[in-house]
Amino acid sequence: MAGVALGWAVLGLAGGVGGVPAATAAPGIPVTGPEVFVGDYETGNFAQWTTCQTATVNGECGGFGQGDRTMRIVTDDVRQGRYAAEFDLKPGDVPDFGGGERAEVQSDAGGAVVKDGDERWYQWSMKFPADFQNPTGVWFIVMQWHAGSGSPPLAINISDEGTVDIGGDGLKGEPRPTIGPVRRGEWVDYTLHVKFSRDHDAGFVEAWENGQQTVPRTSRASMTSDSNYLKQGIYRDSGPATSVRIDGLRVTAPGTALP
Repeated sequence: MAGVALGWAVLGLAGGVGGVPAATAAPGIPVTGPEVFVGDYETGNFAQWTTCQTATVNGECGGFGQGDRTMRIVTDDVRQGRYAAEFDLKPGDVPDFGGGERAEVQSDAGGAVVKDGDERWYQWSMKFPADFQNPTGVWFIVMQWHAGSGSPPLAINISDEGTVDIGGDGLKGEPRPTIGPVRRGEWVDYTLHVKFSRDHDAGFVEAWENGQQTVPRTSRASMTSDSNYLKQGIYRDSGPATSVRIDGLRVTAPGTALP
């Protein structure tokens, strides 16, 4: 998916297609540079992703999701384009390989994998339901950069206080920067800029919510092995039935923010 990214405005449709109303293009931080991975679900399925992991499937995504209760493609309420993904969890939704409850997609495609020294921009949108309950367990993750074993060194967590935080084991005991609150019933646009490194002083993160920078550039480690692969959806230890909609993920590298 090489090429020059032209900003999220190009992702919206001017009119509806096949009777589906067009969504408003998601505003974001204009970013230039090669577009290396897109996981925006505009294929109408989960085929952009390598692996789907839920209580009902653990394998290649392919056309999975058209009617499955754990995650599905939706058209009735999207942030950009025609399609978005909804991830749904019920208590006990643990895949056959164990671990926590999850409904996630994973990619180990070249553009979704990062190594020490890589710089990436991630842009995506999320919408939590109006009745979303703050998690009360140990973890609630909606995006993670996984090292292959152990806990992810970098993750987007939902806190017990109902905030969207930049977490992960790479913090090494430091506070989690907060991107913003969980805005129930609203689509919210996120931008995350990362310099990946095992070295605290060589790596950094910074983030924006709805086009406003909320996390200034902050030094931190974000790797514990040679590479990280990308996951998106819900991964938690336990909790009540819940869901989240995600749309518009695009990854650019190296990327330069425009004024």
